[in-house]
Amino acid sequence: MTQTKVTTAGWQRLGGRIIQTSFRTHILISALLRLALICYGQIHDSQSAVPYTDIDYKVVTDGARLVLAGDTPFARHTYRYSPIMAYLQTFNILLHPAWGKLLYATFDLLIATLIYRLVHMEIKSQYQKTVQHLLSKFNRPRESNQSLDALDAKSHPENLARASACFWLYNPLTAVISTRGSGDCFSSFFVILTIYLLLKSEHNEARSHWLIFGAGLAHGLVIHLRLYPLLFSLAYYLSLSTRLTQTPLDFLCQILRPNKQQLCLVIGTLVSLVAFTWTFYSMYGWEYIYEAYLYHFVRKDPRHNFSLQFLLQYLGSATSVAEPSVVIKILVLAPQFLLILYLSLSFGQFRQTLPFCIFAVAFVIVTYNSVVTSQYFIWYLAILPLCLNNFKLLSWRRCFSLLFLWLLAQALWLLPAYLLEFRTWNTFYWIGLQGAVFFATNGYILEQLLSHYGFTQFKISYRKLL
Repeated sequence: MTQTKVTTAGWQRLGGRIIQTSFRTHILISALLRLALICYGQIHDSQSAVPYTDIDYKVVTDGARLVLAGDTPFARHTYRYSPIMAYLQTFNILLHPAWGKLLYATFDLLIATLIYRLVHMEIKSQYQKTVQHLLSKFNRPRESNQSLDALDAKSHPENLARASACFWLYNPLTAVISTRGSGDCFSSFFVILTIYLLLKSEHNEARSHWLIFGAGLAHGLVIHLRLYPLLFSLAYYLSLSTRLTQTPLDFLCQILRPNKQQLCLVIGTLVSLVAFTWTFYSMYGWEYIYEAYLYHFVRKDPRHNFSLQFLLQYLGSATSVAEPSVVIKILVLAPQFLLILYLSLSFGQFRQTLPFCIFAVAFVIVTYNSVVTSQYFIWYLAILPLCLNNFKLLSWRRCFSLLFLWLLAQALWLLPAYLLEFRTWNTFYWIGLQGAVFFATNGYILEQLLSHYGFTQFKISYRKLL
């Protein structure tokens, strides 16, 4: 018991030192780590038969080469992304093959910057609201003392913001994925930017409508880049409401009678999405619409992945099984959409809980998706740091046990996947079973996070306050 206490105290001291380090220092260290990973990737690819670089990075680079030649990027087989990605990676050919990795690593660091600013802004705002409540309780003027001097060091906005940013900066999974050349950090940046602008609009009434319109522009862009953020739209919309949605009639009124802020969000989203879609449709025609959008609705991927639906897709592709009926497709999709609706109505109506709502919705999207790869984890891992402070009801032991379960479920899946990929063993049913285990594990983790979610609490010195 004594040894455990000493170890815990040691970890707490180490954590305290890390948090006390300036945010700029953390950014510099993280930038150097990512640069080292990019250099390692170049060496690894030249020496190993198993590449470090993501296959999608090579596909987009080929698309960029076609763009420079005056052709369409969709002439490259399996190119099913926005043309923007090919344009960004044209410098892979003009300057250096690692250009795109440097770009995505930069957006990786920009995500940390947004996390830092957003958490700092929200914690400070919530603290000031708490102070105003206490001052009114003691019959003191609300302007008497709203400084951060009365706040406990562990709850200080600066420390919490650094801790949240460090959770992202030093996450090995996110660092590796961005330096392998995955563009998910690029799209995740605009998801967090949307949340940041929506929450900032509450603190800047003079420019609130412009900030919300800007959030709509960012939201439209990220829908253009990746379709999944479309499912965040309801939560964004409800967060701008001035009244609660408690009945179906309330929900209908919300949709049919939007306020000015909701209109700004909708208009901004449509302007951005339509502008990008129309521009690239005029350049590349129907091929762009199908490859970038429609393909993802009819996509079938029999290659092994984490999805619960993998085995069914594999067996369906290997035999002459008829296409599932519309009823079956609805039954498969219904649980996912019902969960998203529940989360949006429960947590999306309040701006303070909006980050957690978007995280939970992204978690559900990835868990229930028909194709799940490691890159998809970025979709919710990028948002998780925004709501870490709301999981104080979770003990450290419970946090580590949930992390261990999540990693163990992946490791159990990776073993049969390795045997299939590199030893050519027939492990398809084993992979399907482990996919079900991973699905169940994710469901348990989400249940734990929902049941232990709580509002930010502060330890305030009344003497310093009053």
